[in-house]
Parts: sequence; structure tokens; C-alpha cells
Amino acid sequence: YNKEVNMAFLKEQEIQDHQDLIDESKIRQEELSKDFDDLKQQQLDLRNEIQVNKDKNNLYLFLSSLEQSLDFLATDVSSILNLDSNTFTKLNHIAKWNILADEPAIKNIINNEFNKSDGIFLLISSTKDKLFNPIDSTIIASNDTINLKKINLILDKYKRFMLLLRKTLEEC
Repeated sequence: YNKEVNMAFLKEQEIQDHQDLIDESKIRQEELSKDFDDLKQQQLDLRNEIQVNKDKNNLYLFLSSLEQSLDFLATDVSSILNLDSNTFTKLNHIAKWNILADEPAIKNIINNEFNKSDGIFLLISSTKDKLFNPIDSTIIASNDTINLKKINLILDKYKRFMLLLRKTLEEC
């Protein structure tokens, strides 16, 4: 009888040990599952960050190309107006346009683009600022995001500026 009780106790102890192992295994499996979910989320966050950086780089390239185009346009306008091209071509696009703003025939057109809030030069400058400065979630009105509508607005503004400038120069 003693032997049977002892065997029954061992079986109960073995069953309890196995149950403990099963419980520990379930806990470890849950921990591993949570760790895996965390890794998946980190990977997703990293992919999103990489995409955001690509988008920023592409937008920066777009704005740089637009500034380069404005630079070439300024050089072209200076040649039409017969300005001194040696010193003029060495300037950046903003300095070139500031010099061209002194020309009576196109002064108002250029000054509008520098002074109005929706002028091409201010649009490019503010977009670049927004691109490099993080969005402040406490400010709603002044932190609008850069989206396709904003990019199209810049392109439309550039096109209108260029066409108005060329038309004015042809008439003079």
C-alpha cells in the first residue's frame, strides 16, 4: 500500500511538473509573440521613416530644381535687358531677382513675387522651411503640411510668373 501511495504521489508530482513546464512554455510563447509584434512594429516604423526621408529628399530636389530654373530665367531676362552678365551670372537666384527688380519694366511683377504671401519666392522659402523643421503639433494654422496641392500651387505660381514676365518683356 505504501508503495502504491508513493507511486501515486510521484505520478501527481510528475503531472504537476509537466503542467508547470506547459505553463512556463505558454508564458514564454506569449512573451516571444509580444517581442515579435514589437519587432514587426519597429520594422514598419523604420520603413515609414525611410519613406518619409525619401519624400523629403524628392521634395528638396524639386525645390532645388525650381530654384535653378528661376536662376536660368533670371539670367535669360538679364540678357534680354542687356545687363552686365559677368557679375550677374555669379550671383544666386535671389540676388539676381533683386537686381532685376530695379528694372522699371518688370519691377512690379518681381516685387509682387517677393512681397506677397503667395509669391513664388516666399512659397519656395516657406516650403523649404517646413521641409526641414519638424511640425509643431501645438500650432495648427502655421504648420500646414506639404502636400500635392502645395506643390501644384508652387508650379502654377512659377508658370504664371514666367509667362507674365516674358509677355511684359516682349511688349517693351
